[in-house]
Amino acid sequence: MRNQVVTCVGIAIALSMAAGLTAQTTKPSAWSVPRMSDGHPDLQGVWANNTMTPLERPAQFGLRATMTDAELADLKKRAKQLMDGGDAFFGDELVLAALEGKAKFSSADTQTGNYDQTWLSERIFDNRTSLIIDPPDGRIPPPAPGAAERARAQVAARQAAGRDPIQDLGLSTRCISGGTPNIRPGYQSYFEVTQGPGVVALRTEMIHDARVFSVDEGPHVSKVITQYHGDSGAHWDGDTFVVDTTNFSPNTNFRGATDHLHVIEKFKRVADDTLEYYITIDDNTVWSKPWTLMLPLKKTGELLFEYACHEGNYGLRGILSARRGQEH
Repeated sequence: MRNQVVTCVGIAIALSMAAGLTAQTTKPSAWSVPRMSDGHPDLQGVWANNTMTPLERPAQFGLRATMTDAELADLKKRAKQLMDGGDAFFGDELVLAALEGKAKFSSADTQTGNYDQTWLSERIFDNRTSLIIDPPDGRIPPPAPGAAERARAQVAARQAAGRDPIQDLGLSTRCISGGTPNIRPGYQSYFEVTQGPGVVALRTEMIHDARVFSVDEGPHVSKVITQYHGDSGAHWDGDTFVVDTTNFSPNTNFRGATDHLHVIEKFKRVADDTLEYYITIDDNTVWSKPWTLMLPLKKTGELLFEYACHEGNYGLRGILSARRGQEH
């Protein structure tokens, strides 16, 4: 009996060792996209846009979509030296200063009460040279015919009318809306995706905007109906979630585009921690052709913070009182 027990134990040990060797030599299975009960990819979670990649490709990279590992390491080193000053950097400010070889960084936001870097998220480097992937030069296309002249005429008209610039504060300053699409990195640049059968909701941390997309609901509403976030139609193209948005309010403004703006957004989960967010911008009254960028959103495992901002808060009152003070 004792010999039988010893034999069984030996067999068990041998099988355990064999299983261990198999586990060590077998390659892990390839990642596959997690899916909801309806079979569509699970895009849910909180995703952050903290990329350091500039929107437009700096001239020195020409048509190169990526930089070398050595170039990236040098860029990180120079950026870190500039960050030591503690000044807050928004958008592309820091990376462009590093590429230009500046010895000191100063934020473009020089007003009283400026942020320092502790208010902003840690940014993520990769070797892409621009967020814009089309046109191939990584640059925003030239203006449409007459666009620059119209913009100058609008500014001149406001000045001639004697309008107070405070009366023309944008929607974000007034805490009404962060705008669509929101492509600004590093500052309240988090997105939360929630899904249900036939519906996907996208909530942004910036000014707590929420957009709810009904899948395959039908055509856009009448063009006379406009909204701050436009009218969106959504559908699945294989494993990619596509949102087509028109009917923006003339009070909105995305880099000069207002009620003629047409935006196509695509969301594709490519890894457990990565959601690729493609955005195509089209307004033939502003740009000579459409352009597309891709934001690599990273899963955070965190919750959105409340963005305590509303039009009646003390910030707006402070702006107005400071303006009146300047007049005297």
